[in-house]
Amino acid sequence: MKVKRWLIKILTAFILFVTATFLGVLFLHLINPISLKKLNECSKVVYDKDKTPLYITTNSKDIWQIKTNLKKLDPLFIKMLINYEDKNFYNHFGVDFSALARASLQYIKNKKVISGASTITMQLAKLLEPKPRTISSKIKEIFRAFELELFLSKDEILKSYLTLAPYGGNIQSITAASLRYFNKLPNSLSADEIAMLIALPQAPNANNPAIHPKRAKKARDKILKRAYKAKIINKTIYKNALLAPIKSKYYKFPRYAPHLSFKLLKKYNQITTTIDKKLQIELENWAKLKGKNLPKGVGIATLIIDNKSAQILAYLGSYDIFSKKIPGFVDMLSATRSPGSTLKPLIYALGFSKKLIAPLTIIEDKETIFSDYKPNNFNKKFSGEVTVAYALQNSLNIPAVKILQKVGILEFTSLLNSLDFKVKIPKNKPSLAIALGGLGVNALQLASYYQALANDGEYLTLHYIKDANTTKKRFLPKSACREVNSILQTSPPPKGFIKKGTNIAYKTGTSYGYRDFWTIAYTKNLTVVIWKGRADGKPMLKSSGLKESAPLAFEVFDILESLYTLEPWGYQPNKYLQPPPKILEYFEPKRAKILKKFTFAYPKDNTRYRSSNCKDVKVKAKVINGKAPYIWYINNTPLPQKSNLIYTTLDTGAHTLTAIDSNGKIVTANIWVDKPDCKK
Repeated sequence: MKVKRWLIKILTAFILFVTATFLGVLFLHLINPISLKKLNECSKVVYDKDKTPLYITTNSKDIWQIKTNLKKLDPLFIKMLINYEDKNFYNHFGVDFSALARASLQYIKNKKVISGASTITMQLAKLLEPKPRTISSKIKEIFRAFELELFLSKDEILKSYLTLAPYGGNIQSITAASLRYFNKLPNSLSADEIAMLIALPQAPNANNPAIHPKRAKKARDKILKRAYKAKIINKTIYKNALLAPIKSKYYKFPRYAPHLSFKLLKKYNQITTTIDKKLQIELENWAKLKGKNLPKGVGIATLIIDNKSAQILAYLGSYDIFSKKIPGFVDMLSATRSPGSTLKPLIYALGFSKKLIAPLTIIEDKETIFSDYKPNNFNKKFSGEVTVAYALQNSLNIPAVKILQKVGILEFTSLLNSLDFKVKIPKNKPSLAIALGGLGVNALQLASYYQALANDGEYLTLHYIKDANTTKKRFLPKSACREVNSILQTSPPPKGFIKKGTNIAYKTGTSYGYRDFWTIAYTKNLTVVIWKGRADGKPMLKSSGLKESAPLAFEVFDILESLYTLEPWGYQPNKYLQPPPKILEYFEPKRAKILKKFTFAYPKDNTRYRSSNCKDVKVKAKVINGKAPYIWYINNTPLPQKSNLIYTTLDTGAHTLTAIDSNGKIVTANIWVDKPDCKK
């Protein structure tokens, strides 16, 4: 009976204690709740497509602190941490009373601290509200631990602790520490590295492997021994971990795709992008190497797109953001520039879609005045009659302007503005000059057009934020895009490069004054945009996109081939480069009848000549619409001339004049020289 009363008293006292504690914690929470503000004072982080840090900044207090994601931690880390720090973490309510009693007895007996009694929850409370090490502080810490357990789950407590835990210097959080000391994410650490990161918060400076490697090894090995004894790691892992050298160096935090990251971090604290980190690093290393050989003030910018998803895989606004040779901080991918001839494929595609031209339609490249506009070709020369395909491959200006005039300037600008952006047109008055770059676009806009061409005319919103909302729409007809693609993929590669198994389609552009050199190169699944020029807009030496930027685009494709598969087009170019129907044989219909026939311009058949000075007659003959060189005959006697224009001397009587072009076509003119009256 007495025993029962004693048990009832103990139980009653315990219930009263628990109730009083609960009410005390609740009261403390109501009047002065523990602040979790520190958990939101983290570094800003831009992640790549695989949720790997791409760019990290310190927080407002100049501390590297990254929010912890327990799913991104190795389970072995959690097991080893709890085994060493707080074995009963999942069983207690913030305070481990058995550990507290043991630590108190050891302190009374030895007059010094032998073992700690702080749980992970208590350590979190201390990190949230740092206070001097006094008994009153310890009591408040206990109450705060109860409060945390009352309002947070165990996973939330563990995640919060690993976000605020100190790892030496201005390093906080397990993720920041893992990157700083091992250049790894915490889900790919070895057992010895895990042990080192568990030891660091015990004494962040004393156990720092970069400062005190011997002390760090001793602390690490102690944690490994406990893990082995608890059978968390086996003997082989344990022995190998003990032999692992201490890495006494710091690694730099990732700071890739800086121009894009700056843009995003103005708006987001944490954001996941579509950037492929491995590709981005390769691209940045390549660009810096190229930049060393560029003249002062000349820069390059590069953009790489996944055509199917419209995701931006790599973003390089300049070859080096810290370079003193160029204003590297200027993002040339978002800068508005003249596109040169890079919009010509869209003019031709619109012409194909409206059935005004076909790839093998004959068009005349000659000096032409369009009202008050007189364009010229890049090389100041004219090619005469050429096919539309040849005109596009060789970027001839006159044919492009002719086709733009026929499809309609307003219809073309409407096409350009039909996507998720607007091009910049001087004074909002579009003219034929837009065929040659007389408007403003940026690299992202150009990439959008070519991504649609590669996708058989289907446009998807270009984006660099993962899971962003995208718009899908029809930009151009499938057949028109395939005709353009077939022309561009059969263009000869830049000098020094060979065609790949999957032909790369590409178009170059050079702006007025040689200020911008462009190349957009693309396969079925990938698009590369290269800009080379001066950010200040000053003219450069006379050159072209073909010489300056096209080789760079093909070098980037060499990098891409090591990381991606260049998908085949799925159709043969020859299928879309067939002879056109009769109605599209010639671009200028009024000239078609004349141009069809190889004939004499003069003399006409049955022409009669009379000498005016009693001497032999000099005859001038010319053929048109044939193909040089020519073979000439007078009365079946060959003449030495091979041009389409000849001079010959004939005596009186009938003569037959014959011309044969290189295609084997023959034309004949019968002429007569009258006998002159030479009487005095």
